[in-house]
Amino acid sequence: DGTAKPTIVFNPHLGLRFEALCHKCLALRIALRMSSVKAKIILSALGEYVKKNKKVVIFALVAFALGIALGAALACRAVDGEFERVPQVDAETGSWKVFFVSSISLCGCYAVALIAGVRKKAALLICVPYIVLGLVFGRYAVALIARYEGFGALNLIFVYMPFFLCSAVLLLVACALNLNADCEECGCSGALRPTLVRTLKILGVNVAVSFVFMIVIGGICGGVIIVKLF
Repeated sequence: DGTAKPTIVFNPHLGLRFEALCHKCLALRIALRMSSVKAKIILSALGEYVKKNKKVVIFALVAFALGIALGAALACRAVDGEFERVPQVDAETGSWKVFFVSSISLCGCYAVALIAGVRKKAALLICVPYIVLGLVFGRYAVALIARYEGFGALNLIFVYMPFFLCSAVLLLVACALNLNADCEECGCSGALRPTLVRTLKILGVNVAVSFVFMIVIGGICGGVIIVKLF
């Protein structure tokens, strides 16, 4: 009849792109499913860890909370609620100094965790570093916000708060592992060596975390404030 019939031209490149897109979608679904499985495994392991070390976790959290409350109260009482305002330009900063001081302080905290792990009768000593950590954190938090205002709040949120919280968690891990160390693993008569190695490893991780917050993130924030208590 003279009318032209439409022709369909297949583009092979378009087919290849569609196939590649399907593969990417499938890979994304597999990755999301694996991430979900990993998250469930981590949460399950965390729940099992907390359940197994419930007493240690409770004692540590209570001591840490009491230390924070006590530190904040002491900071407020020292000046009767009248805080001196320090402009950002006058705030003394020193990331490396704060890093070294915090690292030395952590050594003292982990030494207590080591003693508590070796001497089971001294297990209650784990409350001491948590009270000290909470006390210093509470006083620093009040001082940073009250004396240094915006710059202090920036330091508190991105440097000091993450550092203290991560240190508390890692110290809790060290205390729990040391207190629950198996006699067969430690050898009872020579329990100091494996406990010392375990404690030093976690201390190393904590110092590395301190480096990240004090040096790297502190540098991005314009420096870490050397907090002057009241």
